[in-house]
Amino acid sequence: MSDVDRLIEQALDDEDRALRKALGKEPGVLGGFWPLLTGPRAWANWVMLVSQGIMFFVGVWLAWQFYQADDVLDALRYGLPAVTLFVMAIVIKTSMTPYISENRLLTEIRRLELRIERMRSERA
Repeated sequence: MSDVDRLIEQALDDEDRALRKALGKEPGVLGGFWPLLTGPRAWANWVMLVSQGIMFFVGVWLAWQFYQADDVLDALRYGLPAVTLFVMAIVIKTSMTPYISENRLLTEIRRLELRIERMRSERA
């Protein structure tokens, strides 16, 4: 735990500590990925996930054929599409990371809104 985290923990009251414990730790990579497969944009994420999976496995098959090829022309025929499919699969996978960051940011904004509402209700 860093110094900033320690200072924040000391500043929290009992209700905030209970809320923080209920929310749990920040999700990891896979924990941030699963919410993308539900909600209004889920169909597009499923399409990207399935297509990048297909590209990866076809790329593996083409790479296998590349290493089995005896002729240079056959090696190029299998090797270039394999590399292209691998790169496309990586680009599709990394294109989903901004949405993971967006979900994390929205969660933090909701936490701040909750704290602001609590502070308002305590003043009234």
